[in-house]
Amino acid sequence: MSDNSIMAIAQNGIQTGMAKMTKNAAVLASKEAIEDPGIHIKEAVDMKMNQYQVLASGKVIETVDEMLGSLLDEKS
Repeated sequence: MSDNSIMAIAQNGIQTGMAKMTKNAAVLASKEAIEDPGIHIKEAVDMKMNQYQVLASGKVIETVDEMLGSLLDEKS
């Protein structure tokens, strides 16, 4: 697997996680959430999982960037 495809997968992970967090926030702010307090727990847990997805994907990008930097340093 090339570095570009790893970066693309990680970027997709960030975009997906952010989109899901936006959805979670919209549900939490909706009328449904006021009427059914159980929704708060589910959406809060889902939002936390999505946050970790974004953080993990960011860490992958950071690691690939560091690896590429190291490879470039060794080649020069």
